[in-house]
Amino acid sequence: MPPPAKTLLTDLPKGHQFPATTFVLTGDDIARYLDAVGDTNAVYAAIGCAPPLAVAARALGGLLDVMELPAGTLHTGQEVEAHATVPVGATLTLSGRIAQRSERAGLIIAVIEFEVTSAGAPAITGRTTVMVAPLGATS
Repeated sequence: MPPPAKTLLTDLPKGHQFPATTFVLTGDDIARYLDAVGDTNAVYAAIGCAPPLAVAARALGGLLDVMELPAGTLHTGQEVEAHATVPVGATLTLSGRIAQRSERAGLIIAVIEFEVTSAGAPAITGRTTVMVAPLGATS
């Protein structure tokens, strides 16, 4: 069965709520993140917890499971706040929404707010800002 179709970010209005999803943060997820950023510090493995930005990266990847970014999308900003440690193997719930959406000089600017909870309590919250030319725009 093919995966469900993704909705283009440019088609989502301000206030759009993404469906809440759950995922397990695995040791492999954390290892891939650490490898991608070149972090060789063993502190996270020693304490059995994930780096907060690894959780945020996995969460944003989860949003990309239901939303498509058009070619040429530019990631212009990121804010992340850690509220609690996240142990390896934790089952997490991700929710998100389009908090702001505006059009300026032919570009769409969108702010996506997201929250990752563990056992019902906030673990990570964040905002990511992207800018994209509308489909069919020429440069």
